[in-house]
Amino acid sequence: MPEVNNVSSEVMPMEEIRMDTTVLVIGGGWSGIKVACELVDIGYRVILIEDSTTLGGEALSDHLVTSSREKLSGLLAKVKDLEAVEVLVSTRLVILTGVPGDFRVWLEQEGKVSERTAGAVVVALEAETVSLSSAYGLQAAENVLTQSEVEAKLASGKTGEISKDVLFLVGLQQEGSPLVMERAIRSASQIQALEGCQAKVVVGNVKVAEHGLESLYTESRKSGIIYLKVKEPPKIRQDRSSLQIDVFDYVLNRDVKLTPDMVVVEDAFLPHPDAARVSRVLGIGTDSEGFFQQANVYYLPIRTNREGIFVIGSAREPRNLMHGWTDVGNTVLEVRNLLGEGKKLVPIERAKIHRGKCTICLTCVRVCPHGAIYWDNRAIISPVACQGCGICASECPMDAIQLVNYTDDQMEAQVLASIEKKVEAPQIIAFCCQNSAHEASQMARLFGSSLPEGLQMIKVPCAGKVDVDYILTAFEAGTDGVLVMACHKDNCKSQHGNTFAEWRVEHVGRMLEEIGLEKERVRFATVASNMPVEFVRITNEMEDTLKGLGPSRIKKQAAA
Repeated sequence: MPEVNNVSSEVMPMEEIRMDTTVLVIGGGWSGIKVACELVDIGYRVILIEDSTTLGGEALSDHLVTSSREKLSGLLAKVKDLEAVEVLVSTRLVILTGVPGDFRVWLEQEGKVSERTAGAVVVALEAETVSLSSAYGLQAAENVLTQSEVEAKLASGKTGEISKDVLFLVGLQQEGSPLVMERAIRSASQIQALEGCQAKVVVGNVKVAEHGLESLYTESRKSGIIYLKVKEPPKIRQDRSSLQIDVFDYVLNRDVKLTPDMVVVEDAFLPHPDAARVSRVLGIGTDSEGFFQQANVYYLPIRTNREGIFVIGSAREPRNLMHGWTDVGNTVLEVRNLLGEGKKLVPIERAKIHRGKCTICLTCVRVCPHGAIYWDNRAIISPVACQGCGICASECPMDAIQLVNYTDDQMEAQVLASIEKKVEAPQIIAFCCQNSAHEASQMARLFGSSLPEGLQMIKVPCAGKVDVDYILTAFEAGTDGVLVMACHKDNCKSQHGNTFAEWRVEHVGRMLEEIGLEKERVRFATVASNMPVEFVRITNEMEDTLKGLGPSRIKKQAAA
């Protein structure tokens, strides 16, 4: 079960390029101000833009990260005194072009557009909080407060406006989260500490899966806070100044009637109103709720699908405010690694474009998941932004792009070399993504797992590099079956490489049927790098399938 590797291992020649050391920070809340100050401290210039008229504002992070307005005020004073920070309020980003180290940005301020340059971009747009009072059927009243309102009263010392018996409603009109839970616990604890006050929390699931949060929850219970765990939203009757809340406590297994003096309702979190537009301008993805940063393990904690563009704090998901300091620190390190002292060594060519074959169809520009290919009278691949996945090369209809060290000739040579050895068992060629299946195969080898005798593995930079021609070449040369093994969904380092690979496998399956071969001879499968058992199962299943089908007709003809 050898691994064929005829790909050139020559070290790519490098060149030094200039990197702009100015950083554009989008968003003037706590996260944006903090990261701007930290970047200046290590020697970079910063352009800090905010779409409202002032920096700071009543951001959600004011209460959760800084814990007091004084800390935010200190940051505001600092950033305004820094000569290396250009602060632009009532300003928004309208266009971004270029590549990491050489972005060109156009900023609109009060109807006027100006151009700037930047080496990196940090998105720090704060999430918005929205009250869920109406979802609970509650009308605005003095005894009905939102979570943000009660935090503001407690922070400003207006404890006299807090009633004696206060009930918190948490995680019953939205999926709960550690952030929502922490806010409720902290506010309830402050109220419980007031003389003569009793705090109660009606909660769906107690989400405490964050550092120190379970301990905080335990201490709050010891302080006398009463928690009622329910599965269904409560029945609420509101009559002027009186409140009656009926719940079924499944721990006590009985109905409970509550008549609090005051109710505090959880907040929901929504992306910044400008988030969708900014994501389109920057060419970066969002998650299913519209927050920046797609659900992909390779982007954590602050990366995006585009090199040189980072997202921090509640811009990427409100719960990340709980890690605000870590986000800022990670961002500063990443920017430092990218921009350095204004110079960077990069490969001269990670991918080559044949000018004669290129028909200017722009397919490569559209499919590149990293925004690494741009147009300047011709397609140009940025050596800084290119991740070497090879998706562009395999999608190019004219084969005008070749990935250095993974050219079509080199890949097809590997395919042919893998079939030279004659074995009685079914021959299987497995194209293995280097980030997942290849690692799993190495672990399976190390553990001495039983793998198919006729299995030959070919490492690829991404499953998205596996061309239809490579698979057809394998069958033409006489293989019995082909596996294309990629990362799981939302685990592909190149974002959609696994999707492209799956499409191509389905296409080949249809082609095989047209020429009289079984479509089951080609299979797409996903596996993680730490799943050697799954790798063994998939490859052995493929062998069993091929034993049932017998040698391919092409192989029989070649033998004859």
